[in-house]
Amino acid sequence: MKRIILILVVLTLILGTVLAVKLTRQAADRRGPPGSSGIIEGTRAQVSARLGARIESMAVREGDVVTAGQVLVELDCAEANAMVAEADARVEAAKAQVAAAQAQAEAVAFTSQAALRQARSQKTGAGSYAVQEANARRQSQRAARLDTEGAMATAQRETLDTAADDLGKRRTAALEAADAAGQQAKAAQLQATAATEQVRAAERQVAAGEAALARAKAAQAECHIMSPVPGTVTVRAKEPGEVVLPGTTLYEVTDVREVKVIFYVANADLGRVTTGQAVTVTADAWPDQTFHGSVRRVSPEAEFTPRTIQTRSDRDRLVYAIEATLQNPDGRLRVGMPVEVALVP
Repeated sequence: MKRIILILVVLTLILGTVLAVKLTRQAADRRGPPGSSGIIEGTRAQVSARLGARIESMAVREGDVVTAGQVLVELDCAEANAMVAEADARVEAAKAQVAAAQAQAEAVAFTSQAALRQARSQKTGAGSYAVQEANARRQSQRAARLDTEGAMATAQRETLDTAADDLGKRRTAALEAADAAGQQAKAAQLQATAATEQVRAAERQVAAGEAALARAKAAQAECHIMSPVPGTVTVRAKEPGEVVLPGTTLYEVTDVREVKVIFYVANADLGRVTTGQAVTVTADAWPDQTFHGSVRRVSPEAEFTPRTIQTRSDRDRLVYAIEATLQNPDGRLRVGMPVEVALVP
């Protein structure tokens, strides 16, 4: 009987000691910096196709390390190459049209200038004939007075009248020719304007063709799919020979240069957390090393909330998600690695 009592006393002391140690640890935890465990996450980038085509080759597999700009996938570019060739031919044809239109415009401009010069020459000639005609008329009138007085022969006076009439006809013909040349010059100017507009239209065709060529080359460039970020290939979704549609995911690359960890703090500790606050992280794989980061985001909503909150213990069941980021240049912290996070007061 005494032995049983002794055993009960010993068990009571052991349980009391364990409970005291547990309560002491809980009190220390409540006084210490808040924190909890979490899982390391990286920045995941989806490598997708922008074209619908057949996969010719895929360069890497899951677990391979890639660099930004590294070609990961080659698509069948036969159709894209044909589009580039067609657009390039259209540009060359449009340039040829520009050259032809410019040559025509130059020829029409030359014709217009020649017509203008001819019109000016005809007008100048008409003016000269007008002066000569006026002189001839004055001589004819003087000859008529002399003929009346008997000082000049009638035949000579008639010759002067005929010369004056001939000069008048020449002046009229020169004016008519000048008018015709002026009309030709106007028509040539209109043709020159039309030729200039044809040149502009041809140049716009060249611009449109160059835009189509740039678009075709952009589509051609999408046949060589590159990694947007450096990191590790975590998913290889397709294989060579498969036909993909635009938007189809081919790879997933995880960037671990900067990692994040999401952990939770209790409702009572929320007031001790601020954005930008420093955190320390320890991992089982590196027990002697402490990693440092900072709080990026504090969740505005609680999680694991009971339907009815009435007591302090219920309120302590509320937790808030905290996201912290850490620089990871050497890649020691890997995606999926469990860690312990503590906020630095």
